[in-house]
Amino acid sequence: GGGCEVSLGCHYRLASTRAIVGLPEVNLGILPGAGGSQRMPRLIGVEAAIDFMCSGTPLSADKAVKLGVFDQVVQGDKAAVLKAAVDFAASKVGSDMGPRRIGSMTAQHPGKEAIEKRRKQFAKSRPGQNAPQVIISCAEAATDRSFAEGMKYEAQGIGGLMKDSQAKAMQYMFFAERECAKIPGLKEKPVPLNHIGVVGAGLMGGGIAMCCIEAGMKVTLLDVDEKNLERGLSVIKKNYQRSVERGSKTQAKVDQFLSLLQPSTKYESFANCDLVVEAVYENMDLKKKIFATLDKVCKPGCILASNTSFLNIDEIASATSRPQDVIGCHFFSPANVMQLLENVRG
Repeated sequence: GGGCEVSLGCHYRLASTRAIVGLPEVNLGILPGAGGSQRMPRLIGVEAAIDFMCSGTPLSADKAVKLGVFDQVVQGDKAAVLKAAVDFAASKVGSDMGPRRIGSMTAQHPGKEAIEKRRKQFAKSRPGQNAPQVIISCAEAATDRSFAEGMKYEAQGIGGLMKDSQAKAMQYMFFAERECAKIPGLKEKPVPLNHIGVVGAGLMGGGIAMCCIEAGMKVTLLDVDEKNLERGLSVIKKNYQRSVERGSKTQAKVDQFLSLLQPSTKYESFANCDLVVEAVYENMDLKKKIFATLDKVCKPGCILASNTSFLNIDEIASATSRPQDVIGCHFFSPANVMQLLENVRG
């Protein structure tokens, strides 16, 4: 963010191999307003700068140095990196720094077709958002005017976005999402979730399974009806195939996800799970029967969760000998797309 923009005001940039760098302002509905929209296109090129700023995704140090954001990356602790930076600066004493000033550079225009392609790309990936289009205009401005004039253009752009209700809403959402992790009165520390069980291979169960395997967890997907299980697995594979065809996921990544998914028709396959989520239809008797079975086969400390949207969690928990381990985990449909998860304490 701002730290990256400040570094762009320097003649050189040296970073630790552990560093990450980004211009994530687009996620807040605004643009890099401290010179980033003018310096970054001049440094790494307009197209690369647009992708960097409009994605809002940070880069690792090794990727940043290849892109040209960093001049050098250094291994070691803070002291080693600081020493390397001092040595690097000392080696440049007496050098002509004029050509290194990004503000004295002019970005090469990639052509109208390239700009229009980026506009369509980010209109699709960030539908309805104003900031990406303003960022693209700012990046284009770095090609046809002085740095000083470009900074004026950037100031106008961020000024307009800051007044926009969309930016205010996105900033509210950004901070609200982080506030959700702060639960009043909660003293327990999270435990590792390496192996997840999902009961029910329908729409919700399949979506929950996809959500978990994409987070790197091993998942056992259970359905006592083998035909339902096969149908659920087929839907998951078709969803991923569409992602590959759209280009949003690679086949290698899909293969990696699917390698974490284990189908089963036996509750005993949940024996080593850290969390089991029940995702069958809303019938209290059926859910209590399932939880009584989970109580018998799951290891001590395993969290038993129901995806119910309205049934009483305490009544479900009463079917077990460990009600303290029973919670509600209400995913919103489709679970593999929606980011909201409602956790309900009994």
